[in-house]
This record gives sequence, C-alpha cells and structure tokens, in this order.
Amino acid sequence: ESGTGKELIAQAIHQRSPRRAAPFVKVSCAALPETLLESELFGHERGSFTGALARRTGRFEMAAGGTVFLDEIGDIPAGMQVKLLRALQEKKFTPVGSNREVEVNVRIIAATNRNLEEMIKKGEFREDLFYRLNVLPIYLPPLRERKDDIESLAMYFVEKFNQTHRKNIKVINAAAMSLLKGYNWPGNIRELENVIEHAFVIETTNEITPMAMPETIAGLSVTARNAGSAASLPTGLTGAGMSAMSSSDDDAEDGDQDIDMSAAASMGPIGFKLDINKLDFQANKEEFERQFLINALKAFKGRINQTAIHANIPKKTLLRKLEKYGINAREFTA
Repeated sequence: ESGTGKELIAQAIHQRSPRRAAPFVKVSCAALPETLLESELFGHERGSFTGALARRTGRFEMAAGGTVFLDEIGDIPAGMQVKLLRALQEKKFTPVGSNREVEVNVRIIAATNRNLEEMIKKGEFREDLFYRLNVLPIYLPPLRERKDDIESLAMYFVEKFNQTHRKNIKVINAAAMSLLKGYNWPGNIRELENVIEHAFVIETTNEITPMAMPETIAGLSVTARNAGSAASLPTGLTGAGMSAMSSSDDDAEDGDQDIDMSAAASMGPIGFKLDINKLDFQANKEEFERQFLINALKAFKGRINQTAIHANIPKKTLLRKLEKYGINAREFTA
C-alpha cells in the first residue's frame, strides 16, 4: 500500500550500512515522463534537448558510493527499463546527449505498491530487470497490521519535528497514544507523520495530549475505531461487560445518562479493581465511574468540555457525576 514507510526503511538500511557516509538519493519514478526520467537518473549535456541550457549531473552520479532509492519502480516506462537494466548490469551509463560512459558504484533500493510479477505476465515489466532488482525483497504491511510499531514511529516523528519546529516535546501521553493505537490508519505511516506534525502545531506544552489531535483521530466515536481498541479495555472487563454496565436499569429510571464505559479504551489504564468480597454491582459500577472520570480529567487536564466529548456523555451529566463523586476538575488543570 501507499504510505507504509518504504522510504523510511530505505533510509534506515542506508544509515546502517558501510555506505552511510555517501549520499542517499531518492528518485520518484512515477513523477517524470521517460525523457525527463533518463536525464534525472543519468544526467545530460548542454544542448542535448530543448531547455538543456547547461550540463546536469544525474542522480546515479550524485549518489556515487551511496544509495539510489527508486520509488515506484513499477511506473517506469518500458524504454527506460532497458537503460536501467544496462546500468545495473554494467555499472556504467551514458548521459543524455553524450558519447562518454560514466562508471558508478551505487546500491539500488527499489520500492513499489504494484504487483510486479503480475505486470511481468502482462508484458508491462521486464522479467530480467525484476530479477536484477529482486535480490532481497522486503514486504511492508499496512500500519493497521502492525500496531506495535505505532509508538516507536510516533516518537521518531516527535524527534524529527522537535528539530524542524524548534520545540522540546518529550512524550505522547497515555490517552493520546491510546487514540493513535486505536485508529485504523488508512493513510499508513504518511498519515501518522501528518498527525504528529499537526499535534506539534497545536500543542503548547512539552507533551502531546488528545487535545492536539485532529478531529479524524480525537473525534472518533468508539464504533468508528478499529476493533482492536477492545484490547485496551481494563483487564477483566470485556466489551460485553461494558455494554451491560452502560445500560443499567437504575440510571434509565432516574433519567441520568450513564458514561459510555467503552470510551475507557481511549483513556488509558483506569486502575479499577473488582472487590471480590463486595460483589455489589451498583457499588462497583460507581467506583469504576469515579476512577474513569479521574483518569479522563487527568488526560484532558481538567477541561470539562473535552472530557465530556471523549467520555461520550453530555456536559450536564458529567458535572452532575463530578458533584456526586466529590471530584474537583480544577485539581487536574496543568
């Protein structure tokens, strides 16, 4: 899929190799027509085509001793495939409009979101070029299939944007991280990077909180989140158990709307422990609500409106429950 982090992996390979002191050069194969792509890769001489006002060094020559990252190799035109194959086999090429050959030593990392083997069957991609490139294939699954990577990737982008935005954000708090892990990421790592940068623009403290998340992340209803969010629920309380608690008869009778307990999945650890010696449903439910509200207020730094939105209850109900449990929201303001 697009945006799964192919360039990040290519850069990591380069940085951890003996070639790390030499350049890492990226070429977007899909962005250029064949005539310009050849010039981009191999360079050209002055006057070799209309607009060639000066000699230009190609990306292969620029990356001498280093790595050339060919992004979207599946989109390279057929005529260019032949020239690329020759350069890989002979380790030399001829710039556009030149009669001299240039020898070069580079590592090639190629990436695509297309099925090259199917393209070979259709005659759209050269089989010999495929096998020349396909020495060590790496499959990158979409981000939704590797949720364990989200935290490390998010912190990588935090370090990156600390430099570019001149900030000193040190952490993504538990509630915000829970939102990131609960999202389905249709845009993959590219979308995650955009979300972290959005948070950097919004956040004024030294940690990223749910308040800094865009609506696509922070404004999700529980049903719109990935089903994997259920794994974030407190130990011993299943999704079914939550539903039962949130539809208790006594609350329906007094007209008070219960907290959407499944919102706990985005609030981090609750700290609720079931008292085996006191198996009173109402008492345990109230203790869970109290702990949940405390946790939510901590996550949103005592902001009533945001807490109500993310707990999925009306503001009046939240205020009533805070009064009921003797919780002062001001104690949680930063």
